[in-house]
Amino acid sequence: MKKKSGKLFEQVREQVIRIILDQGLKPHDPIPSEGELGTRYGVSRMTSKLALQALQDEGVVYRLPRRGTFLADIDREELRQMLDDPSTSYASSERNDSIQIALIVPGIDDYIGKMLISIEKAAAEEGMSVVIKVVQHEQEEAAAVQWFSERKEISGILLFPVDRTICRDHLLRLKLQKYPVVILDRLFEEIHFDSVSHDHYKGAYDMTSYLLQLGHREIGFISGPLLEVKSRKERYQGYLDALLEGKVDVQHEVILIRDEPWDQKEGHQERVQWIKSFLEGSRRLTAVLCADDYLAVSAMHAALQLHKRIPQDLSISGFADHNILEYAPVPMTTVAQPMDNFGKEAVRLLVNRLIQPESKSVTVRLPTILVIRDSVHERH
Repeated sequence: MKKKSGKLFEQVREQVIRIILDQGLKPHDPIPSEGELGTRYGVSRMTSKLALQALQDEGVVYRLPRRGTFLADIDREELRQMLDDPSTSYASSERNDSIQIALIVPGIDDYIGKMLISIEKAAAEEGMSVVIKVVQHEQEEAAAVQWFSERKEISGILLFPVDRTICRDHLLRLKLQKYPVVILDRLFEEIHFDSVSHDHYKGAYDMTSYLLQLGHREIGFISGPLLEVKSRKERYQGYLDALLEGKVDVQHEVILIRDEPWDQKEGHQERVQWIKSFLEGSRRLTAVLCADDYLAVSAMHAALQLHKRIPQDLSISGFADHNILEYAPVPMTTVAQPMDNFGKEAVRLLVNRLIQPESKSVTVRLPTILVIRDSVHERH
């Protein structure tokens, strides 16, 4: 028997069963449509859709494209057993006109801010509301995940993990419980979740290829620690593969990758000095791809301190199109990560997981685009 749940679509599911029993519907009789259920119970079409999909998965109804939903050939006693308590009714339960989902993020910056806007817009279009929780470290994330997953009014979680590479225990528990969760902007190699992220590999590949098309052959790469962030590894691999595709030898002396994570006390000036030392020893460089825009701005300041003209002496490109680029001395060419479809895909994956909890995990890769400004120049 199905356990009692406060989730709205499950309450509507129970009401559809009551309609079948109370009205004495027979196999192949039509069931009220999503719109009719929404009007009757004051819920969104998405809530009605989830309720009917749940009944279809249980073999109670079947759906025909463009014709509607119909009662399957099912025993009425089995239907009665599906109701937890015949005395309960939707009218007596707490009404809510939208499904609630949780969004957990590790702080708010320009990138995450755009993500929030995209997700809230997509959720609203599906009749959902979003409860946002900002966490600072793994312990806070674990507590938030547990709290939301235990709330009956929360139907699922969208999670931007604090730890960028390792699938922690609290996420493994969600996976084992088959709780609806979608991972944002991260991929875990050891276990698969539904996830949405940009195609970091393709973005770096495209930018490196663009530099090659402009005639550059001595192209450097600057990045923070690769082990800390999977997206950085993907960007690095995109850079390498573009060079190989362009028949350009990979020269390790033009690659600068940080060994250790940045100390909290280290800021822009420390990055500038780190990159400045690298540029002084790599005088043949004509172009540099930086794995993020913060490094790109630091690289630009380092080059200017060495009296290099940008882009005539050194072309510099970034990654992310972050608002930090407002402080770049020269308008920065970069790889943008459009958020137009990010929220839509994240919400779509979560809805699909609610409807089909046993389905295979899906990874969605969103395209990046090159934003050409003044920091990159053709090599003569």
